[in-house]
Amino acid sequence: MPWLIVSTCFLLATAALSQAAATNSTSPSELLANAPECAISCIVDGFMDGGCSLAKAADCVCTNTTLQAHVSQCVQTSCIYEDQVAAAQISRDLCRGYPIEDRRSSTRIPAIVLPAITIAVVLLRCISRIAVAKGMWWDDWIALVTTFFLFASGVIALINHRIGFGLHYWDIDPGKATTILQVRRPLDLLRWLVIANRSKQIFYAAQMIYVLVITGAKAALCAFYARVFSHQRFRLATNIFLTCLAIQTPLFVFLIMFQCIPIQAVWDRSIHGRCLNITAISYAGAAVTIIEDLILIAMPIPELMKLQLGLKKKLAVVFLFGFGSFAIIASIIRLKYMVMFSRSYDPTYDFFEVNLWSGIEVNTAIICGSLPALFPLLKKLPGFFKALKNTLEGTWRKIWNISTPSTGAKQTWGAGTSASEAPKEDSHTSTIVFVESPTETEVSMASSRESRKLGI
Repeated sequence: MPWLIVSTCFLLATAALSQAAATNSTSPSELLANAPECAISCIVDGFMDGGCSLAKAADCVCTNTTLQAHVSQCVQTSCIYEDQVAAAQISRDLCRGYPIEDRRSSTRIPAIVLPAITIAVVLLRCISRIAVAKGMWWDDWIALVTTFFLFASGVIALINHRIGFGLHYWDIDPGKATTILQVRRPLDLLRWLVIANRSKQIFYAAQMIYVLVITGAKAALCAFYARVFSHQRFRLATNIFLTCLAIQTPLFVFLIMFQCIPIQAVWDRSIHGRCLNITAISYAGAAVTIIEDLILIAMPIPELMKLQLGLKKKLAVVFLFGFGSFAIIASIIRLKYMVMFSRSYDPTYDFFEVNLWSGIEVNTAIICGSLPALFPLLKKLPGFFKALKNTLEGTWRKIWNISTPSTGAKQTWGAGTSASEAPKEDSHTSTIVFVESPTETEVSMASSRESRKLGI
């Protein structure tokens, strides 16, 4: 074969010039001698296409990401998984000490910040329901369970960032490339999160959890609609929507879980199993998600138009719809990157955009469904802080009365004390007397009574 002759000549030449490769202790000839047979042609062709000189092979290869990507793609299409691991080790030995592209910090931040915000919002939602409505409804429980799955997906993401998610596929330690989460028992969720095996398991586990999270967010919002709007036709529409979710969710989870028979063929390329077209399934799921988002946004519009809302409530509704529309935009952007990712031979690096926009989509959907429940709590916060302030002021007065002697020198007050709180001396005695001013709540109630009289 022509490539065999070229590779033989290349080995002889590099052996003669191995001392010139001073950037690394391992010469190119030694690396090629240890390379799997299926990878030699890929390596030689990559060196020749990149115009790499034999004396500076490491400088040429290790600073050219495009060249490394082409060689990696060739190796992945030409070699079995075990030989790919061996070729990856050769690449690491050749480029040891050279800087590598690293996205791990960029992927770690959204994996922590977005779920943290969402969990806080959902907890405030539950607090609001308990404090205002004196109980939680079905939509609140659905949102709470969905947040648990969201937390699980965040844990998976953080584990895989430590292993190598965010690095180029050829820069990952082959020993770690086989420890990115295996799912051996589909019915045991806890083992899904801790059992390690092949690198494709991050996608296998993340896809199923994504389906559960995005479906749960939609179900919670639809259940909220059904509780708020009592019109018979609207209730029928929400029941149909929830029924569709109940059918499609186990269907997509089943297709993802059993995309290959045996299941191990999903992550073990040495097993020749029968597999479904997971790319087509992902496209279908993304398209269905976008359509459902549009339906959820449009469903309450006719009912809201019947209501006579003030300016503030209209602005709140506009904000909610705008926030929900952003989730649709995130779904569309996610689909775009999914199409690009389906052609990628650098999954651990190129999955960044898909993962980012998936996180934005699901977190936005959960937060959007929780915002209406927060409005009553936000209204109570000013009153809560006023009551807290009045309580502290009253407590401080009592402490002052107890600690201040009935006679004696005039007391000195700090600069931060208001005039109403300061003690006044009676003109006939030296006894300190507190002049109680009306609390802000009392003033507010009096002002409200006057406003009602004026028709304001």
